[in-house]
Amino acid sequence: MKILIADNHPLMRKGIIQSLNLEEKNHKIFEANSLLESLSIYKSNPVDIVLIELHLKDGSGFDFINSVKACKEKCPKIILLASAISIFEFRRAKELNVDGYILKEMDSEDLKYAFNLILKGEKYYPYKLVDKVLKTREEEDGIRHLTEREMDVLIELTKGLTNSQIGSNLYISEGTAKKHVSNILNKLNMTNRMEVLVYANKLSGSQ
Repeated sequence: MKILIADNHPLMRKGIIQSLNLEEKNHKIFEANSLLESLSIYKSNPVDIVLIELHLKDGSGFDFINSVKACKEKCPKIILLASAISIFEFRRAKELNVDGYILKEMDSEDLKYAFNLILKGEKYYPYKLVDKVLKTREEEDGIRHLTEREMDVLIELTKGLTNSQIGSNLYISEGTAKKHVSNILNKLNMTNRMEVLVYANKLSGSQ
């Protein structure tokens, strides 16, 4: 089996390999520290399963998924690695039908369980995130009307980024980012960006 592990931090990649005992099994392991490197490896060595960090230095795990789905080859199983809980990113991951969403705080035994579950064809999502989604479902009426791109912008917006920074992260112009932000505010019935941040904190349980 061919496995790609993409993460900004070499120690994190090595930790995953050791936790899953991948070096002791008949697997071909590829490592990457950026979106560009991940896509390059995938195109030259189609892999069976990908564990990829949500926030790479030059893009996101979502960007990788969209690029892979655009290819004609069979799509590998994809596991997203998240450093923190974000109900918006988790919702986006489920919409993209990822095979797993793993929090980096997970211990090695739980990681092994999740990995093996996914290899069997099932999906793994953290209970704490599923529970938050269920509890806040009624409050998400406005979010349901957002397009996929607006969801991407919303995720960046909840980080407190400017239109220019959002545009840079998503490879769109500042003007396009501004238009998306305006649409998001209208659909969520809000008047400014601060309301979005407060709303995001409420949904994630931060307040």
